[in-house]
Amino acid sequence: MLVTVTQAPGSKSHSRTALIVVGVALVLVLGLVIFNLVKPGTPTAQEPPAATEPASTGAEPAASTPTPARATASGSAGATDARLAECTEVTDGFVPQRFTIDALNADETVLALDVDQQGNIAAPPLDQPRTASWWSGGPKPGDEGRALLSIHTYNPSLPPALGNEMYEGGEPQLKAGDLIKLYGKDGQVLCYEYTKDHKFWMDEYDPDSDVMIRETGDPELAIIICWDYDKRTKNWDSRVLFYAEPVDLNAA
Repeated sequence: MLVTVTQAPGSKSHSRTALIVVGVALVLVLGLVIFNLVKPGTPTAQEPPAATEPASTGAEPAASTPTPARATASGSAGATDARLAECTEVTDGFVPQRFTIDALNADETVLALDVDQQGNIAAPPLDQPRTASWWSGGPKPGDEGRALLSIHTYNPSLPPALGNEMYEGGEPQLKAGDLIKLYGKDGQVLCYEYTKDHKFWMDEYDPDSDVMIRETGDPELAIIICWDYDKRTKNWDSRVLFYAEPVDLNAA
């Protein structure tokens, strides 16, 4: 059966009215949207918004640039050199009782001696191959001038002494920056950095020079050993000096 749908009188005018109302509403909504997009104070695409402040966590804000690492005693950047942990500031000279040279695994006794029967700076007892003697007639470690230690070298017919190890094969076995430490009875630990060696022939040595003895000027350490053993005369024809300067702990 066919069903006929009839339109009541006046329905067309109501439809037109409804369309007009809907159209006006759409215009108003669109206007509000446009207003919100362009209202003053709102960043546009050409003006990116400022960075938002992070919420406070109670912690100090991170630095914008990294802080340079503190230099070590050897001059390289990084954390404080752990080798210097036991070193102390020394303002007064002291009598050394022990020394270490890490590069040679040396941890040995120091004896305070002046001069021998011939008037020469005294060496340690002959049967102590690794002991050092400190020349007590010269500057103390920590005072101005050069503190002087003497260490044995044994002739080739004997097992090596520490001096043989220090100048093995006629070449210094220390490198610039190697640490030498002197210990006092009251807790002093004076740390030195090895700088250079110097070899001289005894028949050319000038006792008035400061090659070996220097009693004024900047503090320094020197370790002296014998070298160039002459089997015929049983004498040592040369000496080798190892110089070292105190570590500046304020710069370490």
